[in-house]
Amino acid sequence: MNQEDKPDILLPIGFPEIMLGGNTMKKKILVAYASADGSTGGVAETISKALVDTNTMVDLHRVQSAINIEKYDAVVLGSAIHGGKWLPEATEFLKNNKDQLSKIPTAFFLVGLMVNKKSLDDIKLVDQYLANERMLVKPVAEGHFVGALFPSKYSGITGFGMHFFIAYCGLGLRGGDFRNPDVIRAWAEDIHPLLIK
Repeated sequence: MNQEDKPDILLPIGFPEIMLGGNTMKKKILVAYASADGSTGGVAETISKALVDTNTMVDLHRVQSAINIEKYDAVVLGSAIHGGKWLPEATEFLKNNKDQLSKIPTAFFLVGLMVNKKSLDDIKLVDQYLANERMLVKPVAEGHFVGALFPSKYSGITGFGMHFFIAYCGLGLRGGDFRNPDVIRAWAEDIHPLLIK
């Protein structure tokens, strides 16, 4: 891979699990996420860092971790979108914790390339991705973010299909990191008052 082929990475790619803020904070928020290739992990980390302040502690965990949500005042739950749905582990986490999540402010987010599509029909389609999850828990807010996809990691028909999908979403042909840190941070800052009320 030469220098021209190396993609620009706008946010971390990975599966972070961190605690932000001191233990004496007044409010405690959980940001829990499901990520297939690490793009959504970077989005969740950005959300977590934007939510922490002098009165708020934030724990960031993958949904597969053993998490006792009863110790949290609010939850932000999100996932990558595959096949028009959250990853199964995110939906499973929601189902397993729906009673507690219904008692506290809970926000949802999704990460997928279709978010880039701007026609009314496409916006309605993306809005329906979480219809089943909204029936389980009514979120106080919902964020939709464009993700990252690097088709050069895949060979054959899979890589070709990914190039086609990226082009269909209006993101060119090469793939890359399409996440917008400013949009993600702004959303997290906007929902902060809804989570700590």
